[in-house]
Amino acid sequence: MLFNSLTFFYFFLVVLAGNYALPQRVRNAWILGASFIFYMSFSPAYILLLLVTAFVDYIAAQKMGERATKAERRPWLIVSLAFNLASLGFFKYTDMAIGTIGDLAQAFGSAHRPSLLHIALPLGISFYTFETISYGVDVYRGEIQPKKSFFEYLSFLMFFPKLIAGPIVRASELLPQIRKERSATGDEMCSAVNLILSGFIKKVLLADNFAPFVEQVFANPSAHNRWMCIVAAYGYSMQVYFDFSAYSDIARGCARLLGYELPLNFNQPYLAVSIADYWRRWHMTLSRWLGDYLYKPLGGNRGGRFLTYRNLFLTMLLGGLWHGAAWTFVIWGAMNGVFLLVERAWHDARGTKPKSAEELGFVDRWARRFVVFHLITLTRVFFRAPTFAIAIDLLRTIARPLSRLAEPSLALFLIPIVSLAYISLAFLKPRLHALRPSGPVVVAYGFALVGLLVFGASQAEFIYFQF
Repeated sequence: MLFNSLTFFYFFLVVLAGNYALPQRVRNAWILGASFIFYMSFSPAYILLLLVTAFVDYIAAQKMGERATKAERRPWLIVSLAFNLASLGFFKYTDMAIGTIGDLAQAFGSAHRPSLLHIALPLGISFYTFETISYGVDVYRGEIQPKKSFFEYLSFLMFFPKLIAGPIVRASELLPQIRKERSATGDEMCSAVNLILSGFIKKVLLADNFAPFVEQVFANPSAHNRWMCIVAAYGYSMQVYFDFSAYSDIARGCARLLGYELPLNFNQPYLAVSIADYWRRWHMTLSRWLGDYLYKPLGGNRGGRFLTYRNLFLTMLLGGLWHGAAWTFVIWGAMNGVFLLVERAWHDARGTKPKSAEELGFVDRWARRFVVFHLITLTRVFFRAPTFAIAIDLLRTIARPLSRLAEPSLALFLIPIVSLAYISLAFLKPRLHALRPSGPVVVAYGFALVGLLVFGASQAEFIYFQF
């Protein structure tokens, strides 16, 4: 039941109508039931894994809540972390481990290559695992009290707008909203509709129409010339932004219509003036999670420069591995880690602090944005390529002398034009999201939404479903 489908449109209309028709005391049960239906429409069997995960973490949190000191709570935290990481590791990384062992054995002369298990990845496991981990750690730290109601905890974990691909929501952000009497005001409904419509535009009109060209080039870079590879690389950088931010917009809009508020996940990332600034703007809930539950426990910026650099690099390396079970993702994470490390070392050596966009002059600001966007796009080649060899092949094709003319393709012109126009006009987004449609405009919104659903390019899955 993809967000960009008529099936979800009808489903959500029913959920929304029930949410406001039913008494407040049964609305949570209604939405939880809808969340079960939503998840099972993708992955019926794996609902059991999700329920077991929720139960294990609920019990572990209860046990930690009964103990006064961290030392007494630690064994139950270990139980929670071990179960969550073992589940994620088994389903997501078993085949990667087997394949790596086979490659190493072959490199040392062994003829035997172990067979992959081809384990199906439970949808959303990377996202809900991070939410359960943050819940357990927060209870362990004493920052929140464990929920006595398993029903409320399950309602937090399974809330369907964010269940599959985020935003990654903390229990402290969503659990308090579950008990409150919820209803959306007129302004909130308008802003929610604006979010949903902007999400559909980014997904259906932009991301899904960039995808065929990008797929064609990345499938066999050497069969295309330099300009096609360049446009494909930059096209994918825009495609993944349009696709993922579209999901986040639709998720936040649907939640807001139901009376919930989910955290912002993207804040004009391609207008970042440094790599660190980029990661404060891109997939913000993941960046925040990695900072609070990985970077800081590793030591953060305590212990001197070397340890700070090590912690930055390891955080990005593991962040890359979280994205996918392939060494290309590890390389992508490592590249981002190196960029962050070099940027931090540069400022440390000069005794300066990074400047915000507002503190920079016009030329300096746009020059930095230009450099950051190009560095991020370079890393995206490894993020998108199915293998390291294909990533290198694409980069070599870009670097080699132009050997033939580009094949005729509107994408060669439209992708750069649309991308530049979108980035240049990004400052208008807050105004567009604040618009309050009324009268005939509401009807126009409805026709636009249905049109996007019916005549959309492909109704393709969102990219981050595979993570």
